[in-house]
Amino acid sequence: MEALLTQSAYQSVLVLWLAVVLDAVWRWPLSSHPLTLMRYLVRQMGFKVLPSLSYSRSQHYISGSLAAIVLLAPLIVCLAILIYMAQYPAFFEAVIMVALLDFAYQRHQFSKILKTVGKNKKVLTRETVDTIVARECTQLTDVGIAKAAIESLWLKFLYLYCGVIFYFMLAGPIGALTYRLLLLTSWQWHYRNPKMVHFAKPVRKLVSLLVVPPALLGCVAVLLFTHPVKGIRAVKRSKARDKTSLLLALFGGIQNIQLGGPAFYHGRKYRYPRVGGAEQVKYSDMIRSKRTIVGAMAVVTAIASVFLLLVAVQTQTLSEVF
Repeated sequence: MEALLTQSAYQSVLVLWLAVVLDAVWRWPLSSHPLTLMRYLVRQMGFKVLPSLSYSRSQHYISGSLAAIVLLAPLIVCLAILIYMAQYPAFFEAVIMVALLDFAYQRHQFSKILKTVGKNKKVLTRETVDTIVARECTQLTDVGIAKAAIESLWLKFLYLYCGVIFYFMLAGPIGALTYRLLLLTSWQWHYRNPKMVHFAKPVRKLVSLLVVPPALLGCVAVLLFTHPVKGIRAVKRSKARDKTSLLLALFGGIQNIQLGGPAFYHGRKYRYPRVGGAEQVKYSDMIRSKRTIVGAMAVVTAIASVFLLLVAVQTQTLSEVF
């Protein structure tokens, strides 16, 4: 047993399980979370080096790329060296994964929205929704609040939860860290901000490619135990073919609820297509959606665990042969 635990592949399984279990039972306070500091630093870096609108697009692209590299690369390299030199790297890997897999905050905010919606506290509900979405929430109706909360929880599950686990499977904690920091940067430099539209484009384009594999993993996971036929039909029926609309169509089809629609960003209205099912979102749909995503979390964890165990067995077999 001791020999098995010393294998890095088996340690990866234990690190994954520790991070998932802690995320399920404990929420790291936002005030002391390391990513809170990173959000502040990324936001301040963006404001500091953002060129004025009079500069060319290429200057914005260069500034945005260099700002991300200068801010993120030193942290990633330092942590990689720390893990490499540590006598017990699994400890530091576990700490990093617990910090990166911060999906408990999203679930907590969603639960707060459920409580305030049930008590008909619109102002408080809008304020809570505002903490998990990038859109303006002051004009949201009851249906709009429910849709925004469900869409945020679903997309954060795909991009954040599935993304961190997927890149941990492929490239270990440093791969997951790199992905998570790029995702954080993309969210802080939101492309719907007119001043950031060109500045944020290099990071956004990179992240838009990186999120595809984990999003597919999350979609497969949710289809395995829900209504795959309804979800696939909704995707085929969707007139919009962009990534976000297709992901919302899949989840809306599974739940038979209508997602998407108009949204306000920085005072401007964007008319996104309505996708998914035929029914308007109700309070009961919010509860059902949360249960579905929690179930998908378990499936994704199981898939990742099996993958890492297979890698561990293969590694051990090869080591015995050679």
